[in-house]
Amino acid sequence: MEESFSHAEKIIDQFLTEFDPNRYLFLDVLYRFEEEDLEPIISALSHCKLPKRYASYIDVLHEKFANKVDLNASDLFICTDDEIYIKRYFQVEIPENSADRRACGIPNETLAGYKKQYFPNNEYKERLLTLLPFAINSTLNVKKINPMEFKTLFIPTFVNLADIVIIESTEIEDLRSIRGLSFFILREIFEDLMLLVAEDILLHFSNQEKKAIDFLSHFGIHETIDAKGNRYKPNPILDESKRAWNMTTIRSTMIQFKKSKQTLYDRRNDIAIIKKKLDQLHSESKEISQQIKKEHLGLKDVEEKADQTRTTLERLETNDAKEVKFLEDGEEKNFDRRSLMAQLYRKEDSILNQRTRHQKALKELDLALANKQKEIYVWERRFGETEKSLVILESQGHPIDGQYERIRRALAKTLSQR
Repeated sequence: MEESFSHAEKIIDQFLTEFDPNRYLFLDVLYRFEEEDLEPIISALSHCKLPKRYASYIDVLHEKFANKVDLNASDLFICTDDEIYIKRYFQVEIPENSADRRACGIPNETLAGYKKQYFPNNEYKERLLTLLPFAINSTLNVKKINPMEFKTLFIPTFVNLADIVIIESTEIEDLRSIRGLSFFILREIFEDLMLLVAEDILLHFSNQEKKAIDFLSHFGIHETIDAKGNRYKPNPILDESKRAWNMTTIRSTMIQFKKSKQTLYDRRNDIAIIKKKLDQLHSESKEISQQIKKEHLGLKDVEEKADQTRTTLERLETNDAKEVKFLEDGEEKNFDRRSLMAQLYRKEDSILNQRTRHQKALKELDLALANKQKEIYVWERRFGETEKSLVILESQGHPIDGQYERIRRALAKTLSQR
């Protein structure tokens, strides 16, 4: 039953009044909660209708925890699939005589040593790229911020993410060393992060979401003003050849790009459907084969019984004794010969009927198996043709892919200018 938001809010406020987040605090800058730690409030939110100002229950949690632990705009709040992180953006004092202030004054050799020790195979990259979509959703979401806000938030967001990875994955406890290593690894992955951010914005833009359209509209050759009165100087989206991409061209490119990706998606989906069908057909074929084997065993057993019964009858037919001995249920008994023969004739008829049924079943099963094999052949051929066409599509790509990539890189570069 759906409850009111006000009721859920009371549960949340009561929970947070008694909740001590410091139990989950690392190095005074990172809170990390498992979802089960916050189960009462997540449950309350999942059973109520949220006011329109909240996109999801995550926004509610963000707002409540921002008040609880006094977060500011540079701090990070993200909900992953199974954990919730709150990361404070901390300032670091850099010695004035430092050789490399970009790394908080820590020698590159030291930072390279840390990286080699804790991330010998660049494991930090996968973790950062895994966390980034959650940060985009919470902090760098074009539905929530304008370009001016983006410029102030994206660097602290990246730094906070890198700090999280380092705190979780290393034994470093000195905050200056953590920040220095964050800057060090961000220099290596910064472009990849920006490209993913640009990709997300273009995706929202291609879906014709008003906020994304408004966001990109401020990147042009003319000065613009947003709804809050912020002025944006001319800042066109320029690619490597200094070509400026306007909204019309970007929109046209994204329409074609989405169509090309939809074609790929459809082809991959076709392959998945065909593969599922083939798995089903192979399973059915195996089941028929097992039934055939079972029927053959049954037929063999029936034929052995028929042979035994026929042999017994032939012996009785050549015997003129009135009574004969016959083994029944493992015990030898005396039987009237004629009565026994009548009984065995009836038994033989029953056995022959069973044999006929087995033979008929085998004939039907053999036909079913043959038809199933033909069906498998047709679907395997279809699978091969579809897979081949997908390989061609993936290897050749679409002519629009190159243009999309130029726009994505141009947007990433433009966004990174502060």
